[in-house]
Amino acid sequence: MMGAVRAPTARLATLVVALLLTSACSLVVPGSARPVDPPVPASAAIASRSDPPGRVAEATARALQEFWRGELPAAFGKEWSDIGTFTAATTRDPAATPPPCVNRAADLTGQAFYCPSADAVVWDADGLVPELYERFGPVGVAVVLAHEVGHAVQTRLGVDAEQARDPQRFPTILLESMADCYAGVALALFAEEPVAGLPLGPEERDQAMQALVGFRDPIGVTAGDESAHGNAFDRVSAFQDGWTEGASLCADMTVDNRPFTQRRFGSEADQARGGNLPLRELLAFVERDAGGFFGGLAPAWHPPQLSTGGACPVPELAPQGPAAYCREDGGVAVDVAALGRLHDEVGDFAAATVVAGRYGLAMLAATGRSPVGRPAGAAATCLTGAYTGRLFDATDGFHLSPGDLDEAVQVLLAADWVARDAAGASDPAEHGFERVGRFRTGLLEGPAAC
Repeated sequence: MMGAVRAPTARLATLVVALLLTSACSLVVPGSARPVDPPVPASAAIASRSDPPGRVAEATARALQEFWRGELPAAFGKEWSDIGTFTAATTRDPAATPPPCVNRAADLTGQAFYCPSADAVVWDADGLVPELYERFGPVGVAVVLAHEVGHAVQTRLGVDAEQARDPQRFPTILLESMADCYAGVALALFAEEPVAGLPLGPEERDQAMQALVGFRDPIGVTAGDESAHGNAFDRVSAFQDGWTEGASLCADMTVDNRPFTQRRFGSEADQARGGNLPLRELLAFVERDAGGFFGGLAPAWHPPQLSTGGACPVPELAPQGPAAYCREDGGVAVDVAALGRLHDEVGDFAAATVVAGRYGLAMLAATGRSPVGRPAGAAATCLTGAYTGRLFDATDGFHLSPGDLDEAVQVLLAADWVARDAAGASDPAEHGFERVGRFRTGLLEGPAAC
């Protein structure tokens, strides 16, 4: 189930504004919901709407139904039974007829859900869908509906019945990841076979992931919490897996083979500051900690201390972004003002992610690899993920707080800073999807994979 997308608390001019969201999923309709009394008749028809967001929702619903008619038999050998009801709820009309599984249309405000007992996909046509359309374009609407239809796929594959028998095997967060994965499967097909009114190129694919970021859990919710839907890293990862690997991988997800990365706060002090260190304290930790990590990958090399320029003139450093590697003296320089804006408006680990990428470049140069060129930027992104993965196991000192991975995902989707080489260039053929994928490879497989 998808909840409301909330407005950003601040804007960062150098980032895509729509990314800076602080929203969370909420549960209004549990999986065991029952239709209201009297029941709403199931119908495959969708009430025609003239507004652009409504038209996109209608077109997406039809396209998803058509897609799964072919995909379910192809992937699983099962015939697809059409979803009984797709309906747009008018949540701002107190007199509106309630949709299936809720007592009032207003209960659906800011929500979209699939109700298995009524076999219905329902969405808020007055608030949620127009807001998604405004922030992310048509694909924002499409990815949310594709997620809900993903839950209908689970029902048709018998997952609901299996969960009833063994709820420990199918916690909420796993079901949500599977639905995100199925959404990736469907949208990958729409990229190959476009749906009218739903452009889906690389930029739109990034926007779909940005929309999922907006539905991440509040920081501090753990994977074991009953209401957990996933943090940004886990949700985006599941979407990517569906896009690249197909429906069979989604169905094969289990609590044993699907690691979830969200966690509780480690201390009251960390919770009180929202998991964010002051910038200068953060930079001191990163200088020591990232230096130690990357220095360990090149034992004969002494990682540099952070500076504000070193031997390189500022104009030479500026193309790399808020942090830069200086080829002349091997140093890592930071633009404190630019990092401060990133720190304040996204979070401390967004800034740490950018700085770690420059240490990655410095390490490449120290080991004889060129810090210039597309391979350098790709390796820097992957090494940043490897460094981040190390912080999962840190028992003291600098370690990941809840929300840190979300901040890394946001900056990777919004900007190519981490993927820039020492000349400030990045691969124009790569987008946020690829950057997150490289980061994830390093995080899960370690520096040897970079």
